[in-house]
Amino acid sequence: MEFMIDSANLEEIELVKELGVLGGVTTNPLIIKRGIKESRYRGLFLDLAKRILELAQDKPVFFQVVGHTVEELEEQAERVYEKLRKFGNPHIKVPFNPALGENDDLYAGLRTIQRLKNKKIPVLATAIVTPTQAFLATLAGADYSVLMLRPYDNIVAEELGLELKEDGFLDNNRVAEECRAKNKVLPDSFFTSGLDNLKRTNRMFKEHNLETKLLIAGIRNVVQLSSVLEEGVNAVTLPFKVFYSIFPHEGTRRFVRDTYTGCPSMYRRFLDDKK
Repeated sequence: MEFMIDSANLEEIELVKELGVLGGVTTNPLIIKRGIKESRYRGLFLDLAKRILELAQDKPVFFQVVGHTVEELEEQAERVYEKLRKFGNPHIKVPFNPALGENDDLYAGLRTIQRLKNKKIPVLATAIVTPTQAFLATLAGADYSVLMLRPYDNIVAEELGLELKEDGFLDNNRVAEECRAKNKVLPDSFFTSGLDNLKRTNRMFKEHNLETKLLIAGIRNVVQLSSVLEEGVNAVTLPFKVFYSIFPHEGTRRFVRDTYTGCPSMYRRFLDDKK
């Protein structure tokens, strides 16, 4: 399984690499904006991208295109890939459906993915929130389909009148409880939660033996991360805040305290003996 970091902050990426667990780096324009702000980076983006690729070595690093037409998306993707390929393993993120207006092409994402695949440019289909979107992206030739949990949870929360905290998430049990308490029924077109989507999508990928890797994003805390890992997905990407939160735990602290303070002097002398 590939364990990736959702960041453009060089210090965060360096730390995850130093710990030996960096399986890739995912970015998008908002992540890049946040990374530049947090690190007070003032150089060229090309130099920042080169450094991220160098840190990741042969691991994939994902950069998103932001066009609305096939031509815009394809041209941006080719430029990014050609500029960066010599420095590492860049992958291009293409929105499954980049349409925002009524006149925009709903199918520009899949059309672009097909074209890039034919040009042997590695592609990740992004902005995916349902199992069927993920499935169609695989048929179009995406190397990765990224299923985003939090964006879907936000939609369900809005439907139920809930306010999710930054580290909050939904699962089937909570949604069922909220529906009972508020005497509401989700529309037939709704899945229950991001985790519900994950289970359905992962089952679909395994049932059809799809080559596309399923990458899970939008993870908000370690409990949700554990649920994701239990599903045996191909890859996950975490915000650094969630990655950091794995380490401090009262149970860990107490064990370290008890074993350190209870260490017998004989064993301590053995540990400290440099002879």
